[in-house]
Amino acid sequence: MGLRYRVLLLSAICLGAVFSSWLHAEEAGAARVADSSSGDGDPPPNAWSRWLGVAGGGRRGGAFFFLGEVDGVATEKNNLDASMRASRGRGAQMRFVKVERPVQSGKHRLRLIGQNAYAAPIESLFRSSSSYRVEGELEVDLRPNALYRVNGVLQEFRQEVWLEEADSGVRVGALIMNEAVDQARKKAMEGAAYSCCNLRYEGDWISDTNAAGLPFIPAGTPIAIREFARNRIHVLVDGYPMTIGHDYGRKQETKEQFIAKLLIKADPGESINAFPPATQKAIRAGKVLRGMSKDQVIISLGYPRTDMTPVLEAPTWKYSTADGYEYEVVWSEDGHLADIRSEGAAVLSVVLQGN
Repeated sequence: MGLRYRVLLLSAICLGAVFSSWLHAEEAGAARVADSSSGDGDPPPNAWSRWLGVAGGGRRGGAFFFLGEVDGVATEKNNLDASMRASRGRGAQMRFVKVERPVQSGKHRLRLIGQNAYAAPIESLFRSSSSYRVEGELEVDLRPNALYRVNGVLQEFRQEVWLEEADSGVRVGALIMNEAVDQARKKAMEGAAYSCCNLRYEGDWISDTNAAGLPFIPAGTPIAIREFARNRIHVLVDGYPMTIGHDYGRKQETKEQFIAKLLIKADPGESINAFPPATQKAIRAGKVLRGMSKDQVIISLGYPRTDMTPVLEAPTWKYSTADGYEYEVVWSEDGHLADIRSEGAAVLSVVLQGN
């Protein structure tokens, strides 16, 4: 190796090291912005799924939320384009690719995009009526070394995209929405009733089990009925399509009687605000306190299943938890909550405030 070649090689190495150091120094003070999709929670493809041509959970497509521009300059890569490239040659199965990139900290104008997409182009044509898209710009001030995520929702009556802190989920900057769809949502919600109580749900299903430990729709949330079906009622919960299932109490009451209990004309929020602060706090946590009235317990826990508690005059009401435990609400002679009884050791911490 000649001296001249060695000098050139050494110079190249030094320049590379300087560039690498500069790049890392630039990124060290940068924020990071991650795209997201409805397929992010799917398991990665294994050898068997790759052999079958199935990626992750085998979805045919989904919703993508990504960073399109920073200060008017298009980003080099986003999760939609990367996923579509990774899905070529895989038939109708979408392979979701995660993407994040550094963005210098400080004030920026970001363009965020939310869009449905499918691995097979022909499927996009067949689903054109439900292929939603929303985009817009927002002003943000990104913190150094912070991780942000582009998130959103794409449904018939809600098409929104936003930026949030990845760790806390707290939204950063303005909410970007499809204004025409938002007007349609408001029209669809006209004449809506209010949820009588905290309604527990799994996915888009609200069961009459109302099992403690599940996430819940707060009492007083606007809910509009879309359609009655067999043993179920399709509703809009503040614009989100969900279904209320009359799963267990069918012999004791009709679905019309059931829904009349759950959806009421008067907003219970006014009553809740008049309760003592400790009672309000318990209800907003979906829990109860000893000494609560029957109305207060119903607002917090919901109505007990009518197949387990046919009449509310009973001295005990039976409920269950998402873990499968049953528990009893025991009433005093004057109609106030006296105790919670259960064989499940952890039930009290789920149901009773302060435990």
